Amino acid sequence: MIIGSNIMLIENYKNLGRESINEILVQGWKQIEFIEIVFREWAKLNQDALDKDYNLQKGFPRQDGDIDQFYLWLVDNIYLQVFCKSSDNTIVKEFCIEHFDYEDSESLHR
Repeated sequence: MIIGSNIMLIENYKNLGRESINEILVQGWKQIEFIEIVFREWAKLNQDALDKDYNLQKGFPRQDGDIDQFYLWLVDNIYLQVFCKSSDNTIVKEFCIEHFDYEDSESLHR
C-alpha cells in the first residue's frame, strides 16, 4: 500500500488476535466503545511501528505535545488504510454482527 511517497505494509503491524478481542468484548462495552477500545489496544501494540511510520511521513519524530496531530494522522493514514484491512478488523466485524445486530454492507469496504 502506498501512502504519499512512503510504503506502509499491513504486514509491518501485529494483530491482537481473536482471544484478546474477545476479552474486550466480554467486558460488556457497547458497540462503539468496543470498536474504539480494540483499535486503541491495537495502536498500543503497534506503537513502535506507528512512531516509525509517523516519522517517515512527517519527516520528524513524534513529540510529547503533538497528541492531537498524531491522532489525526492515525485516523487518516492508519485506521482506514491499515487497520480496516487487518484480520483484527475482520474479527471485530464478526463480533459486531454476532453480538450487536450489526449488518455488514458493501459501503464499509470502500
